[in-house]
Amino acid sequence: MKHTVRIAVAALLGMGAAHCAAWGPDGHSIVAEIAARRLDGRARAAVQRLLGAGHSLASEASWADDARQDRPETFKWHFVDVPLAQATYDEKRDCAATPRGDCVVAELERIRRTLRCGRDDARREALRWAVHLVADLHQPLHTIAEEQGGNTVAVEVSMGGLRCARCTPARTTQNLHWVWDTSLIAATAWSWGAYVRRLEDGWLRTPEAREAAGGSVIDWANETHAVAREVWSWTSADPVIGDDYYRRALPVLDRQLGRAGLRLAAFLDDAFAPGTCGRGRPRARR
Repeated sequence: MKHTVRIAVAALLGMGAAHCAAWGPDGHSIVAEIAARRLDGRARAAVQRLLGAGHSLASEASWADDARQDRPETFKWHFVDVPLAQATYDEKRDCAATPRGDCVVAELERIRRTLRCGRDDARREALRWAVHLVADLHQPLHTIAEEQGGNTVAVEVSMGGLRCARCTPARTTQNLHWVWDTSLIAATAWSWGAYVRRLEDGWLRTPEAREAAGGSVIDWANETHAVAREVWSWTSADPVIGDDYYRRALPVLDRQLGRAGLRLAAFLDDAFAPGTCGRGRPRARR
């Protein structure tokens, strides 16, 4: 029996390492919807022209995870491996080119250039990547090198959250990365739309939110890594994720999802701003 349990836990952790390379679909939809509500007129028009009428940013938000299955060279675009002992991102150390890609910081800069200067087919794909990767950069454990960003850290999860405040939740074995990708969001609202509404009525109205959209991609990576170092320390002594952990994590979760949505809007507004690219060459169209 013990051998069977060990096999089951190992399989679960392996599943996380293989599939848990982003916010879950709900997290990505939350970020995309927040951004879509804040795009300026030019960016909104560009999004509709590239994606087609009736296609929302939220509907494209998890496309990059599907694409990764057939394109292993994009694997490392979803995260950046900064060691816990280091406070800030270093390109040479943390974003070296490999057959599985380099890192999310480098890819977002390439995406920005493509959105500004590429042909429409390239810009369409770059837009899909942008929606996904700006969100990924704000998932705290996407900036941690150790333990595959928490994918190999087993935890026992038993939290009711806001959805089940008066019930006794079952205890399940998960990995720490999965908790941040999916479980905390699922414990907070029944749907991603309800979570968006909660943020619109909550964190997005705060003074902190009004100042959150600025900074560079590297600034965002360093800020998220600082959050990640704090979050990582919470499970060092006790591998049980209960409601005490949930209450501590929820403000961080709200802030990271909100920041990602605001910054995605700013990223796209900037990328689709009028002007030229390269050495005075007009932006390519079709």
